[in-house]
Amino acid sequence: MKQTKISLLVVVLLASCAAPTPATTVTPTSTPLSFTTIPEAGGTPTLTVTPDASLGTVEGHFSWSQPDTETTLPIPEVTVQLDRHSGEYLKYKVKTESDGHFVFANIEPGQYGFGIYMNLQLDERQCDAPEYVYSRDLGWQHYASWLKIDVFYDVIFSSTDITVNPGEVVVLDFALKCL
Repeated sequence: MKQTKISLLVVVLLASCAAPTPATTVTPTSTPLSFTTIPEAGGTPTLTVTPDASLGTVEGHFSWSQPDTETTLPIPEVTVQLDRHSGEYLKYKVKTESDGHFVFANIEPGQYGFGIYMNLQLDERQCDAPEYVYSRDLGWQHYASWLKIDVFYDVIFSSTDITVNPGEVVVLDFALKCL
């Protein structure tokens, strides 16, 4: 009988430890978002950023310029980077889309260096040693190039900063041209 009382006491103690605690009440807040999503025909949402007049934008395209023709081919998946050199250090990175387009939206005003990190499969290259053609001369420095297995890597930085002003769009287009 004494064992039954002790067993019953242990069961009661364990049950009281496992009792659920009262739930915490969470009050949802409503914060306006600065973007909207618009569904595309395939059902994939597209992110649309609402421009802020106190911030700037940097955008452009990467493409292959075909010899002896006006035709260009987009270069997707190129990583581009902005590094702010004035005020608080800021770094922004994006990749070019399937059409070769990139955009940095709502960028804090200031002076920025521009970096290009291109990783192309050998079969994606249109020629062995393309010439780089830039829409703006920013003193481009070819920092490094190397081949690893079947991927060719190029790293290029601007030696002159671009200025991003509030409400302005800076356009930087890049083409690789086969000679």
